[in-house]
Amino acid sequence: MSKQGSAQVSRTLLLLFFLIATIPLAEASPPYSRDDMISKSGACLECHPEAADNLKGSTHQLTMVDDKMAKVTVGCIGCHPDWEKHLEDPTKDNIVNPADLSLPKQAEVCSGCHLNDHQATMLTTDPHGRAQLTCSSCHTVHGNKSRSLVKDDTDDYCGTCHTNVVAQFKSRSAHPLVTDNIRCSSCHFPDDRKDPTLARGIDWACQNCHSEYSGPHAFEHPVTETYSFNGGGCTECHDPHGSPNDRLLAQPGNGVCLQCHGIPPAHRTAHSGMGIKVDCVNCHTDIHGSDDNRMFLDPQLNTKFFADCYQSGCHDRVR
Repeated sequence: MSKQGSAQVSRTLLLLFFLIATIPLAEASPPYSRDDMISKSGACLECHPEAADNLKGSTHQLTMVDDKMAKVTVGCIGCHPDWEKHLEDPTKDNIVNPADLSLPKQAEVCSGCHLNDHQATMLTTDPHGRAQLTCSSCHTVHGNKSRSLVKDDTDDYCGTCHTNVVAQFKSRSAHPLVTDNIRCSSCHFPDDRKDPTLARGIDWACQNCHSEYSGPHAFEHPVTETYSFNGGGCTECHDPHGSPNDRLLAQPGNGVCLQCHGIPPAHRTAHSGMGIKVDCVNCHTDIHGSDDNRMFLDPQLNTKFFADCYQSGCHDRVR
């Protein structure tokens, strides 16, 4: 694709995400005054005192009359639509449990307080929403003190659905999820709209921990600094969750390099074909980027195999 064509695609994608960002959410829950929220919710607690008890200590702890420091007033009527009918005739049939609603209706209820990127993406670009998951698929309110009110606060909670990824984390070479060193949210964050996989910018997610590979370098290996819908970036060479190969590599041996590079003819003939008897990374050690060599060669290569090969006049450092 030409540079002009690539620029047009980029502009189109930016416009698409701008339009997504401006799509209005479902109408928020009716606003209530602080006094109404507390008094009407207090009427609910006359029959459901346990509701206040199992919310204590959570982000949805009910606001009481003497709580003057609460930034957001929380009450039963803010989450349960049709509460008016229920107060008049308290039966199970006329009170709404938000967990029983469809995704758009749940988003409408939750957006009374949570009007954020996560709400917008669940209704538009988020793969969870497109899979017909709802807010209550991952979150519960009552009796839950976990971070972000997720149903389970363990590091591998996402594995409840993503079972194939759990298996990858058990590979010989894997990121340390099973030892509690990282969490799924260390790399994935549902509020982020930049990437359809929910990763924080693919490359930058990796570089948050592996900054020694992030550059900038005088000579960049293009695959490490780019990402497109057709591949590229760290995940072009590495399986981020786990791999049977060393260093999370997607393929063993020279397989990763040969995805893009052929073996130079001279490697097959010079020095009895020694060039094809060693792994690429034995000579090209600075594959993430180099500050002194555009071929990413090992600075000590001159002494690895043949002494003074650069000085002989047949080779140079290809600066």
